[in-house]
Amino acid sequence: TVEMPLVSCLMQMEYNGVSLDMRLLKSMSGQLAEQLHELSEKIYEHAGTVFNIDSPSQLAKILFDQLELQSIRIGKTGRSTDAGVLEGLIDQHPIVELVLQYRQLSKLQNTYVDKLGALINPRTGRVHTSFNQTVTATGRLSSSDPNLQNTPIRTELGKKIRGAFVPAEKDDCIL
Repeated sequence: TVEMPLVSCLMQMEYNGVSLDMRLLKSMSGQLAEQLHELSEKIYEHAGTVFNIDSPSQLAKILFDQLELQSIRIGKTGRSTDAGVLEGLIDQHPIVELVLQYRQLSKLQNTYVDKLGALINPRTGRVHTSFNQTVTATGRLSSSDPNLQNTPIRTELGKKIRGAFVPAEKDDCIL
């Protein structure tokens, strides 16, 4: 009585897909690439060397061996550099805040800005997600392949990413 009446509606939504403003996403990708480059340069300056910022082991060597910050947690693979650890170290050195900013921008670029365009169906020119009715314990709908519900909104950049979802180019279509 609840799920079955929605099946045809959800099927139509999946079939129709979602339009994206690719010009906006490409522009954002270029801007993010510039910001990531600038952050990288600042991080390297503080570290005194070039290293792979995305490598937890290389970052740990910089933070804990070279800069002698206090290691807060040791995991299975060594000294942790996860977000919780870095937030605990933020007052100890300016490099920590830069690394957190770098990770945030990198995640947004790799997970949303660059990836969404690659998921556009070449035949329809739209992204087609799957809506799942019975997956969540709370009974809400979920979205997968891609999960469009995880698109960030709390930051200005997240709001810009959400702005890339546009209505169909018909007069009566709105989001």
